[in-house]
Amino acid sequence: MYKLIVTDVDGTLLDADSRMTGLNRKALLECRKKGIEVILATGKTMNSIEYLVKELKLKLPQITLNGSMTISPRMEVIRVSRIDPGTYRDVVGFIRKNGFSPVIALDDGKLYLEDYHPDLKHLDDIGEDFIEVESIDTSRFANNTVDIYLPIIQSHPLDKALRKKYSDRLQFIRSGEYFFDILNKGATKGTALLAIIYKLGISPEEVAAFGDSPNDLSMFEVAGLKVAVKNSYPEILEAADIITDENYNSGLGKAIYRYILKD
Repeated sequence: MYKLIVTDVDGTLLDADSRMTGLNRKALLECRKKGIEVILATGKTMNSIEYLVKELKLKLPQITLNGSMTISPRMEVIRVSRIDPGTYRDVVGFIRKNGFSPVIALDDGKLYLEDYHPDLKHLDDIGEDFIEVESIDTSRFANNTVDIYLPIIQSHPLDKALRKKYSDRLQFIRSGEYFFDILNKGATKGTALLAIIYKLGISPEEVAAFGDSPNDLSMFEVAGLKVAVKNSYPEILEAADIITDENYNSGLGKAIYRYILKD
């Protein structure tokens, strides 16, 4: 019997318009009524998932910013994995030399930038808010950054250059065409999930994980049941035990009823 469902948000739980289908909502609420708890594991900030936590009446810690921050249902930070200050300054300088100004997520769960530009529409579309600051080259940012974001596609030369220069110190996550995140080496959804289930006394075999993107692979490595929506990246489809319908066709809800609630 499964005691916990952990699900990615964009591309899995939500459709392309960042909406949760009625069937997905119904399935998750029914799980909670039957004692099966739910954790959201997302690349989003805690502020942008607060409405989902309330709507689904979630009671457990939630995983945000690709595993670099774990929060309580009351939006309090429980666990954080920061980027080393010296590495932060080095990476930001390298990014600037290549003509970009990154978006920075601090350990307060908020996103900061110096200048908004149209390429950041992809973050706007998923409900993220930004705080404009005069400079991200301060000790506050160097000491408290958990995620550095760039809106670049996989074929952009900067993607390869960053990986080549910093792979020994940092982790690079791609969760969508324009979603490229730089994190602490140990910050993954899977690592955050393991920490939660250890405290809860739940075994990995009692966890069902849902995902669609490469940043969900670390969850699949933990969970006893791995479910991919049909719109997933090829590597997720290959790693899955079950492939369900697309996110916009309530794939998550259908799989829950068939394999977990077994209705």
